[in-house]
Amino acid sequence: MRRRAYLWLGLVFCLTLVVELPARWLVAGLRLPAEGVNGSVWQGQFARLGPVGPVQWTWRPWQRDLQVRLGFQGQGWQGRLSGWPWRWQVDLQALGVQPSVVGGYRLAGQWQGDIKLQGSGQRCLAAEGRITVADLALSAPWSLALGQGTLRMDCAQGWRLNAELVRQGQHRMDLEADLAARRAQVDFALQADAALTPVLRGLQWLGPEDTAGQRRLGW
Repeated sequence: MRRRAYLWLGLVFCLTLVVELPARWLVAGLRLPAEGVNGSVWQGQFARLGPVGPVQWTWRPWQRDLQVRLGFQGQGWQGRLSGWPWRWQVDLQALGVQPSVVGGYRLAGQWQGDIKLQGSGQRCLAAEGRITVADLALSAPWSLALGQGTLRMDCAQGWRLNAELVRQGQHRMDLEADLAARRAQVDFALQADAALTPVLRGLQWLGPEDTAGQRRLGW
């Protein structure tokens, strides 16, 4: 009888420990650059996670459901993953204006729309929707109008992210990123007097006499 009581107490202790597993243990284990950590692994928040924050999440593994809400560059974002690893769905949605941590640069502009993905295991099988911004601009450390932006996902050949940035009479930039391979290609064309020209030349993306170019990136 005493043995059963000890086993029962041990089971209750283990379940309590799992349910109340502190979020700071996750931060320490993954070595995340997080500040202001509160809550548990299952439901908690970071005041800041690198350049992003605040971050809030709710994870219900028994229902295969993870929801994350965060602020980035004054914009709210919400993501949800459900059904993984078999037949899963992802919904990424741009929300309204939201206070967020301030970094070394500042973007202004209201993103709208959502992107929905469906897949199985590590494969993305279908994607629909897009996220757009009509008046994206750099507001710090200096002011620079960037124009209209669009984000889309394409699962026809893996995890592909396509983005466009256009400002009429100034510039056009197209990005195609292979997220699984961690590489991307940026193609750009500018007018000779485009405000973005000296920036790209300063980054050595553009030659002294060039008005178009291509750049390969990796991470």
